[in-house]
Amino acid sequence: MTERERRAGRLVLKGMILDGSGRDPFSGYVVIERGRIAKVYAEEETAAGYGHPDEAADAPLLDFSSSCLTPGLIDIHLHGGAGADVMDGSASGLIRMLRYYLAHGTTSILATTLTASKPDIDRALAAAFSVRQTERIGQVIQGIHLEGPFLSPKWPGAQHPQWLCNPQTAWLREWTSRFPGFLRMLTLAPELEGAQEAVAFALEQNIIAACGHSDATYDQVRTAIGWGISHAVHCCNAMRPFHHREPGVVGAVLLHDELSTEINVDGYHLHPAAVELIVRLKQDRVCVITDSMRAAGMTDGVYHLAGLEVHVKEGAARFADGTIAGSTIPLAQSVRNLVQTHGKSLPEAVKHATSIPAGIAKLHNKGLLKAGYDADLIVLEPEQLQVKRVMLGGDWFDPESNDFV
Repeated sequence: MTERERRAGRLVLKGMILDGSGRDPFSGYVVIERGRIAKVYAEEETAAGYGHPDEAADAPLLDFSSSCLTPGLIDIHLHGGAGADVMDGSASGLIRMLRYYLAHGTTSILATTLTASKPDIDRALAAAFSVRQTERIGQVIQGIHLEGPFLSPKWPGAQHPQWLCNPQTAWLREWTSRFPGFLRMLTLAPELEGAQEAVAFALEQNIIAACGHSDATYDQVRTAIGWGISHAVHCCNAMRPFHHREPGVVGAVLLHDELSTEINVDGYHLHPAAVELIVRLKQDRVCVITDSMRAAGMTDGVYHLAGLEVHVKEGAARFADGTIAGSTIPLAQSVRNLVQTHGKSLPEAVKHATSIPAGIAKLHNKGLLKAGYDADLIVLEPEQLQVKRVMLGGDWFDPESNDFV
């Protein structure tokens, strides 16, 4: 390939760059080549006599100077959307769900399962693995977050209690054999019999071991940290709460830097003061997630979650007894909520939805606008923080045609 041919395969974007690191935005350029970011540089570099003119020779320039360029958003805890759910075990449903989230700026997810029978989990994993392997849009799925069935019956949350059980390492061994490299996170209750063995196996397979839906004591969580548990899902929800004489799971999560965690800022999972407390204490060890279910992107009504009936009213998803059953928002709304409701700066909000979850889930080459990283990015309107355009691996995705252009 000649130098001219190499340059002709490039695309240059101009805008206010929020690179995902949390630093202040700057006016600059992102150079994209063959699905990767080749270079990111500030406009001042061009004025100084190097940068854009040489880098972009024979390359199209798209000027988004009035908008922000950010990394694509990363949701490591997501069950469904657009009427579909990971547990449906349906390739067409997964594709519909991925189109919805990609159109809203989420370029990477961990497809998250629910507590169900083993055959149902088998089907869900098989469908997600197939979509990942065979569909262009399947590249949004960066792996599986196995949430259940190895959870506490005392804290099932929106998990079906019928199928809760102790950790089964034999199942994990089977799944990692059938779907190599696909299981990326395992959530379990560490106080259950068999948990230590399951955590040890997970770490051997480079799977992140997470604590959740747990009645563990503070000391039991400390012990589990020693086994290698490094994450806790949806902080404060479905776990033993803090008490001044028994700090519980929440106390352990807040106090121990070894544990990263998640917050759901949909407006009803956490009080604003709880969000502020968690962010202040955990800082770069907390990411935003949606925990969204199939009603995301749909109207209010009655839906089903792993066989259980969910009532969605004014966007809030609950069982008939009032138990929260996930959320119904895309991650872009979480970013807006961090800024507009919780008073965070836009660079900070973007960081909690990009580079931090990428680090937690070990998604290398994701979450930053940086040379060598995947060209997953969004164009964000700066006033209302609406997603204007979305790129996955160097290709623009058109939400109207539901296809890449």
